[in-house]
Amino acid sequence: MKHSTKFLISSLVSLVVCQVVVAKADNNASNDYSVVAFKNCEIVSHQAITEQGVKAYLGLQQQQQKMHRLELPIQGIEQEMQQYTDSIEKLTKLAIQETDESLYIDKKLMQQQKVVAKEFDEFMQKHQQDFDAVEAQGIVIGRYADKFSDSIKDTLAGFDYDQVQVLTPGKSPSTSHCDKSLKMIAI
Repeated sequence: MKHSTKFLISSLVSLVVCQVVVAKADNNASNDYSVVAFKNCEIVSHQAITEQGVKAYLGLQQQQQKMHRLELPIQGIEQEMQQYTDSIEKLTKLAIQETDESLYIDKKLMQQQKVVAKEFDEFMQKHQQDFDAVEAQGIVIGRYADKFSDSIKDTLAGFDYDQVQVLTPGKSPSTSHCDKSLKMIAI
């Protein structure tokens, strides 16, 4: 199950990164990149991003694209992983029957459960390098996200905001992603 935990952590990192509003990037027009800060879905600031911020943003986008590529093999085996998990859970429920007065354990079903669990471990070992790559990329994305966040911190200093949107060249601020109950960064 250690592998499932790594997958879950990596997936969560990926999901957080995927909550961004993605747009095409133009490397030559850094002054066309801006950051919009919202408070309760109202714009409180709309300012250009520095050259350093644009580089950090573009780096984050590249790392996100790399994550998508690394996740493809895992997405291809998710159904098999779920089948193993479902089988193990089903066998466990069937093997262990409990009432207020008794506990019944079917040793044959427990043995089947152990066989399926071993097969699942072997299956996961075959794909461990994919999980490790996604986990490592999640760490890289975290670093790039921190670098980008640091690059726009001064731009947003002094503003009271709960959401941020990054605008790429040709894009306008949008509140379509806005949710007054969330605090997030939309890129």
